[in-house]
Parts: sequence; structure tokens; C-alpha cells
Amino acid sequence: MKETNLKLSKEQEDKLVKYALERVKQLKEDNRERIEHDKISWKTYHNDRSDRVGYDSIFSQSNMSVPMTSLVVDHFMARAEDEITGTSPYFKFEAQGAGDEETAEAFDKYFNWKLEDEAKTRERLEESYLHLFIQRALILKSTYREEVSVWYDYERNGLFNNERGEFEEIPGEGPIIEGEAQFIPELNPMTGETEMRLATDPSFQMIPGVHEYQPLPQGVPTQQVKYKGPRSEVIDSDRFLCPTTAESLDSADIIVEMYDKDMRWARNMFLDREWLSFADFYNLVNKDANPRSPIEKNEDRTENLDFDNEENPSIQILECWMRRDVLGTGTPQEFCVFIDPETEKPIYYEFVAKLTPDNQIPYTAVSIGKDRNKWCGKSLPERIRSFQEYVDKQFNSQSYRNELAANPVIGVNPQAVEDEPEDVELHAGKIFELKDQYNIDDFLQFSAIPNVDVRTQELIDFVFGIVQLWLGVSNMAQGDYQALAPANTATGVEATLREASKIGRRWMRRIVRGFEEHLTKLVQVAMATMDEEEVFEYMEGDVRAFGVMTPDAIRNIGINTRVILSQDQGQRAIEKANLALQTQDRYFQSPPEMRPFIRPMLKRILDAMGFERTDELLPQEAPPDPKTEAEIAKMLGDNAAQGEANEPKDGVSAMAAGMGNSNPQGMNQYQG
Repeated sequence: MKETNLKLSKEQEDKLVKYALERVKQLKEDNRERIEHDKISWKTYHNDRSDRVGYDSIFSQSNMSVPMTSLVVDHFMARAEDEITGTSPYFKFEAQGAGDEETAEAFDKYFNWKLEDEAKTRERLEESYLHLFIQRALILKSTYREEVSVWYDYERNGLFNNERGEFEEIPGEGPIIEGEAQFIPELNPMTGETEMRLATDPSFQMIPGVHEYQPLPQGVPTQQVKYKGPRSEVIDSDRFLCPTTAESLDSADIIVEMYDKDMRWARNMFLDREWLSFADFYNLVNKDANPRSPIEKNEDRTENLDFDNEENPSIQILECWMRRDVLGTGTPQEFCVFIDPETEKPIYYEFVAKLTPDNQIPYTAVSIGKDRNKWCGKSLPERIRSFQEYVDKQFNSQSYRNELAANPVIGVNPQAVEDEPEDVELHAGKIFELKDQYNIDDFLQFSAIPNVDVRTQELIDFVFGIVQLWLGVSNMAQGDYQALAPANTATGVEATLREASKIGRRWMRRIVRGFEEHLTKLVQVAMATMDEEEVFEYMEGDVRAFGVMTPDAIRNIGINTRVILSQDQGQRAIEKANLALQTQDRYFQSPPEMRPFIRPMLKRILDAMGFERTDELLPQEAPPDPKTEAEIAKMLGDNAAQGEANEPKDGVSAMAAGMGNSNPQGMNQYQG
């Protein structure tokens, strides 16, 4: 029987369901525009033009589509895949409270293995890019998933009772299996004899001569766990409801996910109450199908129902994450309730704090064009929809005129030829015998279609150019460098591309922030559900290595998640290495007696660039001779006085200025 910490009376439960169903009705209307626009965007991307047929426009004559939206979406999808998930690893976990650097590194390796190799998170994120760039928002959900393979072992024995002629079973557990069941000897103080008692149920005694192990005719149900742990899921736009005026998902008073589940799922999730048992709920769902036979046969043992396809119907589920004072305490509670809208009955409810490890909803919304004070914004196809429609109209108008020009309307006068009117047919090479008083012009007349599309192609090219300039999807960004002057260097090309893609970089930053939030939730799920030590593998250079992680090791650590972008990873590494070399040169080229004084400033520079083990990069020098301290101080004072007008006074700024215009922090341009 499923338990809950949210204790509701029948009256409170009924009020909750009534309120939730009313809010769902409101949310469906509130989200109608978003869902409809997302459907249109999907159709546009797939070049589905069926909704334009029948319009009193050019599309009733010619209905083709220029794949502008598809080209733009595919461009940004490929770019995001390259820049965000294009390297391995593409994320880094920074453990707080890990104790030492080696332990923190072990955590990073373990979580990379858990999410990358086991949970296949990279594949799911890359599959989500299409939703991200087509919909107003990508909705990701962090869940816990168990994948179990069930098979039947006919080589294992069960405990058989020879007197009753049946196999012994433990209520709620099934047969007593040889090799699994443990019996403990206990001394009976009344008889003085030793009895074998079942460890899990001491009331059961194995009696010699009565009990023996025999093969089970139906086999032993055996489960093999293929995977258990966190799983990233993409939620379809039309199955997710959230108030459109909510600034974020966390600030919403209710969030609803809609999906279908079968009765087996409902049985495992069901919360038995005094006023509603699972048997009652099962009968409500199947009231028109006369389903009572399995329930009546099992009565109170509904947990042992063996559903077949007819007895396992699919039902709709409303998963509602809510903030409401359902207990009447004067303070809103955060909880989740699973409702069957057909029967208007709740299947299960519980506090959010007991369902998620971070006491937060499991959903993350990622939007490239988030509107102010809203959790989503306009999608990429919406942004260029007017351009797409204009280009399609111009293209189809030109195409229709070309078709008319190639197949003009022909007027025929059958009286001008000797043939009978019903025999007049036009085709290539056809010869007609004209009557004396007629010529060929009297027989045939061709309509002349005015050529009014002289600049149509120019207009289409102009619109494409505006879209490319606006979104940074230039020909160069697509790999066409023909427009560049031959004298331009590779550095100049790279600079041009960066300038042409500022909008794209802004979108990448938003995507990264959303992915970091989602990955952090997945890590927390992994930490909360780890119930035994796990052996993980990782690459140590070119060698495959193994490590062990235990629940005790990760119990009290905090996690920060940082997504690594691959596009500028190599460039940043080169820049950081050059700056480190310059810093070292500055240090070792200084007189030995000066190094203790400039070393703190140089360490600040290396720390700002994100280097670790700076003590190894800048070895500690021996302390200076006290006799020469006055002379060194005077030397430093004279040098400062001479260069006061030209040198920055701040030590770190001075060192950075002496190294050129490079970014001393080595910051990732996509990290906020």
C-alpha cells in the first residue's frame, strides 16, 4: 500500500480535485495560443502546406514552399550541437564540500559516467534541439527511471508442503525460493527442540518431513535491472500547461503535465483511502465493461491482480504540481497530485519535498526568445513567419505565371479548317487543312500573359538577405567565403563570423543556463536514488580506468554544474597557456631578490585565469636577506616614481597591461 505524508480528509480531497480540474480547464484556454503557434511552427518546418489549400489566394493555384524556416532551424541546431554538446565531456560537475581536489575530481568522473554513459543524456539533449528552436520553449523533465527485464527461471525450486499438496507462499511476497529464503534456528523453550524459522517471517516454521523443495511448475519470476537512475525527458508542447503570465516555472502556482498510463501503473501508484480502494477505482474506470470478475475474485488482494490487455485499459493522467493551502492552515503547501479526469478521482498525492531531492519541481523551461515577465517567448519560426509567407507568395506567383506562359490559353476556330469540329485536336506536328478564306491566325489565338515579375527574384533575395543579417545566418556562417576579399586572413574571417553571429551567441548563453539547471536536477536525482556502491569507468588518457562511488561519499556534498562549450574551448586553452607562459617569464626573468615581492601579484593573475596549483607554476623563492630589504624597497620606490605616469598602479592591472589585450580571465564567452 502506497503511503503519503500529505494527510487529507475526504472533504479536503474532493475540494482539491474540484479546484485542480477547474484550473486545468483555465490553463488549456490560457495556453491555447502557445500550443497552436507551436503546431504551426512544426508544420512550417516540415513544409506542411495543407492548411493553405482552399484559400482565396495564389496558394489555390500554386502551393509550394521555399524552405527558409527549415534552413534557419537546421543551421542553429547544427550550431548548438557543435558548440554545446560537441565535445566529451561537455559538462563539468563541481562538488562543494568534497574535501580535496582528488575527491572532487572523482565526483566529476562518476557523474559524467552516470549521466553520459548510463543515462545517455547527451543523446536526449541533442534530440531536444529540434523542440528548442521550433517551439516557444523546450520543456525538460528530470525523472528517476528503472528499466527491469522480467523472465521466468524453471531451474529454481520452491518450498512444497506435502500434507496440503501445494507450494508455500508468504503473503505479499510469493513463493519461498530455495537459496533466497533464510531460515534461522530457534530454541523452543516449551519443547526444548530447535525449530527452523523464516528470517523475514518468524511465524513460519519449516517442518522436516512435511516441507521439501520442488521445481515450481510456473517458474520463478526473476528480475534483472538493466538501468536505474536519472533520466532526461522532453515534454511535448501540447501536453504541458503553465500560466502564461508566470515569470518562471518556479513562480507558477500550478503546472500540469498530461499523459496516458495503464492500470498497472495506477495500481503501483494508487493511494488506498478509507473512502476509496483500488478495487473501487478499477470498477469506476471499467464501469461500462462489466469488469468486476477479477476484483471480486481477488477482493482485498488487489495487489495480486494479473491484468491482461482487456483488464489493463489506458487512462489519462493529470500530473499537477501545485502551491495551495489544501490543509487549511493559512500557509500554502507545495505538493503534487495525480488525477484521473474521467473519474475525477486522485490516484496519489504527496508533498514536493518528498518527491524531489531539491524540493523543486522537476521541470526546466529553455527558451531562446524568452519574453519579459513570461516563462516562454516567440519561437524561431514565429520570428521569420512573415518573411516565410511573403517569400512563398512571391515564389508561387512567379511559378504560376511561368506555368501559364509555358501552357497558354488557346482559342480555336473549328470553322477555319476542313476537319470536323469534334476531330480538332492540338499536338506537336499536327497538320490542319485550312479553308480558302482563312489563315492560321483565324484558326488559333494564344493568350498573352503579361510579364510582371521582373524583380520577383530580387525581392526574394532581398528578404533572404534581411533574415540572414538579422539572425546572423550569413553565407559565411554557412561556409560560403566567396564574398570575402582574397586578401582577408583567417583571423579576419573568424572576426567577421563572430560579428555576424552575436544573436546566436546570446541564444547559446540562454541554452547553456537552461541545460545547467536541468543537469543539476539530474545530478540531484542520482545522489538521492543511489542505494548501493557503484563501479564506474572513465578514461585516464588512452587507458580505461575504474572507480567506486558509495552513497556515504556523496551524501553531504553540494553540486554546481557547468556546461563546457566546445567552439572556443581550444582557443581559450591556447590563450590561457600563452598568458601563463608570459606570467612565468615575467617571474623568472625578475631578479631573485624581487620575486617574493611580485609573486603575490602574479598568483592573482593565474587565479583569475582559473589555473589550479599555482604554487607549482610559480615556485616559492627563499626569503630575502633582511640586510637588503631597505635597498629593494628603495629600488621599488624609484621604479614606481619613474613609471608613475605610464604604468597602472594596480598590480594585477599592470601585469595584464604588459601582456597585451588578451582576456586574463580566459572567460568562456557563453558563460554569463
